[in-house]
Amino acid sequence: MPVANTTIGFPPEMLVDIDDHADENNMSRAEYVRHCVRQAHDTPFEEPRGTLVRDGNGSIEDAQNEGAA
Repeated sequence: MPVANTTIGFPPEMLVDIDDHADENNMSRAEYVRHCVRQAHDTPFEEPRGTLVRDGNGSIEDAQNEGAA
């Protein structure tokens, strides 16, 4: 998928937190920020498949937002 680059300014302490969370989730900074934008309550964008959760092996995966049928 083609992407357009943009510049967003963050306070240094916020950028450290973003990078830490991105690393914990094995994501790039850009992937993590896109995930957060899609996950925002009032986002105009398609929501991610689920939320980021740790599986039994300590890896991060998208958990489906589906209940029991």
